[in-house]
Amino acid sequence: MFKGLRDDLPGAEAPPAVPGRPHRAPKGRGGVPRENILQLLPDAVAPSKEELAAYWRKVAKRALPYLGRRPLKLVRHTRGTIFYHKGPLPPIPEAVHQLRIEKREGGAGVRVWVDSLAGFLGLVEMGVVELHPWAATVDDVEHADTLVFDLDPGAGVPWDFVVESALRMRKLLADEGLKTWPKITGGKGVHVMAPLVHKLTHDAAHACARRLAQRLTAMDADRYTTSASLARRPGRLFVDYLRNGRGTTAVGAYSPRAREGLPIAAPVSWTQVEQGIRPDALTIQRPFRRA
Repeated sequence: MFKGLRDDLPGAEAPPAVPGRPHRAPKGRGGVPRENILQLLPDAVAPSKEELAAYWRKVAKRALPYLGRRPLKLVRHTRGTIFYHKGPLPPIPEAVHQLRIEKREGGAGVRVWVDSLAGFLGLVEMGVVELHPWAATVDDVEHADTLVFDLDPGAGVPWDFVVESALRMRKLLADEGLKTWPKITGGKGVHVMAPLVHKLTHDAAHACARRLAQRLTAMDADRYTTSASLARRPGRLFVDYLRNGRGTTAVGAYSPRAREGLPIAAPVSWTQVEQGIRPDALTIQRPFRRA
């Protein structure tokens, strides 16, 4: 039975150190600090830094209008571990810029952004694989300039229905006076992107996106859902409006994906969507296709 510690003996204030067991900070995977891991991606696949650098040299000019001057959420590959990054960053090359922001949960944080090929190459040095930009620029971080709708098919949803849904969303947004462009994700679905004529606060953008997603869902409640619950996903297409809001992101155009085959997210034409282009049709080895 523990009754207490004696304080009448020399050195009794603390237990003796155990030889050969130096203190170490808690680790996540592969030596990556746990506080840096927002989400592990255990099944992810990463290209080499050489492959990534060659890819960005090929696409940087096309990618900058979509990724440049936007705060970025990062998927990093370091020490054999692939993960969504949070918290303190590794050494940041000079061509990668930093933006100090107020975090939603309170306190200050840092987001990186780029505006050049050198910036993309600097991100490669940092072990960055995927780029997920905010729907706002560093010049006006508190206002969204784009709405994002992620059409994410659950198990059993045929691709033809994804295409049909993207075209329905295009029509719905056109009725609201919004011009759209589609982006294949390098994953399972399609993003319908709607640049805003007039910027909105992030809360207003979220509310607007929710309203429009619910309008699409109301067209066929048995085949659509706006719920992120996995239990409601099989056999339905998830109309994900939750990527709209302060600090929430969607994978950026021309970002590589940490997936088998090394696909990329990429802007495509509506003609390509109508022709049934698949979400992983483009890769870091073949990033372009004629419309």
